Amino acid sequence: MSDDRIQQGLDSYAEHLQHTAGLAPSAEIRRRGDRRRRNRTSAAAFAAVLLTAAGLGAVLSQGAGPGPNPPAATTTPSSPNPSSVPSPSRPSVAPSRTSTVSSDVSRLREIGVDLEKGVLIDVADDAGDLWLAVGPNDVVDFTGTTRDASTELSLIPAPVKADDRVIIVPVARPGWCVTDTSGVPLALQPCRDGDPTQTWEVIPAGDSGQINLHGPDGDMRVGDSGLVPATASGRTGLQTLPFTR
Repeated sequence: MSDDRIQQGLDSYAEHLQHTAGLAPSAEIRRRGDRRRRNRTSAAAFAAVLLTAAGLGAVLSQGAGPGPNPPAATTTPSSPNPSSVPSPSRPSVAPSRTSTVSSDVSRLREIGVDLEKGVLIDVADDAGDLWLAVGPNDVVDFTGTTRDASTELSLIPAPVKADDRVIIVPVARPGWCVTDTSGVPLALQPCRDGDPTQTWEVIPAGDSGQINLHGPDGDMRVGDSGLVPATASGRTGLQTLPFTR
């Protein structure tokens, strides 16, 4: 055999080895294919697990957040305790004042004169009911015969230093005072602290609780039809009677 043919055979064999040397046996090829499929399956399963975990986390995160606001609680007001409810009371009969001075009326209290409460100012020993009253146009006279707002008056310690001095105030109109107008009848005017025309001295006039009400022009004096001038004939003995029977 010539050298050329030998060399040709060697070259062909070398080329064959070059093409077949990198090929793995068929069993190895199948094993590698199975491993690649398992890897792909595991990767897909792992991805599914990640997605499931992410979704569950989102749900849990939403559940942990603040829920919807509960409906506002409604309360039914309970009935007040009767003992805690103040009972209706009458308005104060004392007018507002700026003076801190107040007449000493302790002696009047001792003899039973009703002060700082609703009373009737009555003519004593007249065998009838004739009370000091506020009439139309704020005229004040002994013309009252009915227990009402016109005849419910109150004697309040006057804002003066002298003892036994009072002002006379309608309970329904505490800022107004019975005023001496230098004549008869009297008038109801706004109270003025220390005004002598609105200041009345209470003078005890007997053991039965009678009093005289003495003003700038003298004692209140009552005739058959009401007040008369201090120089005229009439009764000066007065008394306070409880307004409520």
